[in-house]
Amino acid sequence: MTAYEDVPHPTLRQGDIILAPSAVLVGPGPRDLGAPRKGPARLGDVQRLALWDADSTGPSPDVSAELRFSPVLVLSHDCDLEKDFNERVRELLAAGRTEAQAVAEAESDPTLDPFAVVAPLLPYSVLPTERHAGVMNGQRIGSFPLQALPRDGGDYYVDLGQPCTVSVLLLPQSGKVASLARESVFELRYKLSEAYAIRDLAVLQELEQLTGRTITRAVALPKSGKKTALQLYLDDGDVVHLEIRKPREALPEEIVRTQGRE
Repeated sequence: MTAYEDVPHPTLRQGDIILAPSAVLVGPGPRDLGAPRKGPARLGDVQRLALWDADSTGPSPDVSAELRFSPVLVLSHDCDLEKDFNERVRELLAAGRTEAQAVAEAESDPTLDPFAVVAPLLPYSVLPTERHAGVMNGQRIGSFPLQALPRDGGDYYVDLGQPCTVSVLLLPQSGKVASLARESVFELRYKLSEAYAIRDLAVLQELEQLTGRTITRAVALPKSGKKTALQLYLDDGDVVHLEIRKPREALPEEIVRTQGRE
């Protein structure tokens, strides 16, 4: 079951759910060839707008943008959302500012960390019925289920194959619907790794072969020093604790923003 924070995070974080626009580039098809029009009247409505037509004298194809305004899930890691901010704070501290002064000055700069990666929440009605169970129980690679969305109560899923890069200015604190709780953020990180990297690694399949069981769920544990740990749940109820160690130079302690963007 998806877990949510009692009160949404006061700043932009991975796992935030926010009312915002998102887009996917698509090929030829039914589309609006006119000038930009008013935005969608209802949450979840989709508009398809022409960006440019194919040019017989050049390589550019027909391109349209499929746009929607709906709740989106923030996929970017917290470190990515505040990388520029942290670097600026360290520069200001080195220049003699107090931490409070450095944080305030860095927070006032809208050019820092200007983008975030999001993906829209989708209703199960857009999926073939036979896929519902696999998505809902977390077994389908490339999908992340969200149950009982706060302020809505409905069940949705996120297609991790439809990410979209948007300006953080389009992700205001006032549009935030909810924030995933810690344990659900860990599950999101695992599903992202599964979708974009872990299928290229045979480690999980090898573990299943070694144990003779099927891995039904994986939970990322808080990082400790130079190691990352996973708990792998097997179909017979047993749990495998997996540690991944990677030596690297120590990183400076990160400083987080104190307020959200509007």
